[in-house]
Amino acid sequence: MSDPREVDAPELLAALAVACESVRASCDNTLVELARRRVAVLLNNETELTAKPWGPISELQAAELSSWPTSDAFDERQKAALALTEQFVIDVTGVLAGPLAASAGALGAEIGPFVQALYLLDVGQRAGVVLSALLGETITTDTWAWGASGEIPADPMAAIMDVLAATGRLKVVDPVTKELMRLRGARLHQCRRCQSVRSVAALNAGADAALLGAEDPASVGKLSAGTLAVLDLVDAMFVGPPVIDQELFGRLTQSYDSEELVEIVSYLMRNACNKIPVAFGADDAIVEEGFEYQVIDGSGETVTVDASALLN
Repeated sequence: MSDPREVDAPELLAALAVACESVRASCDNTLVELARRRVAVLLNNETELTAKPWGPISELQAAELSSWPTSDAFDERQKAALALTEQFVIDVTGVLAGPLAASAGALGAEIGPFVQALYLLDVGQRAGVVLSALLGETITTDTWAWGASGEIPADPMAAIMDVLAATGRLKVVDPVTKELMRLRGARLHQCRRCQSVRSVAALNAGADAALLGAEDPASVGKLSAGTLAVLDLVDAMFVGPPVIDQELFGRLTQSYDSEELVEIVSYLMRNACNKIPVAFGADDAIVEEGFEYQVIDGSGETVTVDASALLN
């Protein structure tokens, strides 16, 4: 197996391995392995079930994982983690009012790292399925979650932020397309802060308020075939299990080369980090009215700037 990010985004691939090692060091490895396997089943990602385990589970647990709520193979802590896993994958907007309180009570201080692990397992697998379909590779956690080198941060969120920065340094795809797909994902996950943000690069590239504020951008602006395909990709990747049909495959591969496709899918993973604050209800907008304006600087970090940046 090979991962196209090894060629087109090597710094990102290395950062992913470090982030995965960080969450494994911070969480009960049995819990993250149960989550990894349950995510794979929920996403119809059968190839992931043959990947290297993230921790030890029993043969009975592996056999009865789909019936975990009624199985005696799982203790209450494991059931709390699996309830959280399912809600995070299926509809993250229901985590706060659903299993979060019980899961936090069962996991204690481990709840933060475990949700961070869920982001990597859920969105990482979604990205792997999509890249596999688009680029003809077989991608599992074997290709991106192991082999970390260098210092492993004790705080998994710090390691995830390095993944986001490495993604931010990928700048082949046009900023308007990337902003439209970011906002599409923000609306799907109902991230309040993400929806209150606007990209300076996209605005400077010609995107206007009507285009960025539209639920259906194609209804208010003329979009390229590639941009329209990318917006459909957001839905294909995040609404239910990820599926790339032949029609969408053709539209995407006709419009973008492999490097661009890697960047697009990587940005979708970057943007979907909003699932972490949404799960905790920590996604409040910073501004009370108007928009927060952001740029991605040369290091790949997202920086909030004054609106005067729109003139530059």
